Amino acid sequence: MRSEMIQIIIQQTKEKVSAKTLEDHEAVVGIMAMAKNYTLNEESVRTIIHEVFDGDKERMAKALTVASHFIDESMIQKIISDVQ
Repeated sequence: MRSEMIQIIIQQTKEKVSAKTLEDHEAVVGIMAMAKNYTLNEESVRTIIHEVFDGDKERMAKALTVASHFIDESMIQKIISDVQ
């Protein structure tokens, strides 16, 4: 159930980012909101973000940095340090 939900989040977020209906940082903010609503752990959030951005560390770092201006989240800072 949990991994199925994570795959759905990844798929839907990737589609919206690819279609440009969501900007990269908006996707990160949305993922963080879903993480709180569905009580996803840090590793799940890392996996989702990594998959949504196809492992593009530069794009992830930029999106996470911009998102951090909208939400004050220590998890974002941890993930930023991993992708830089």
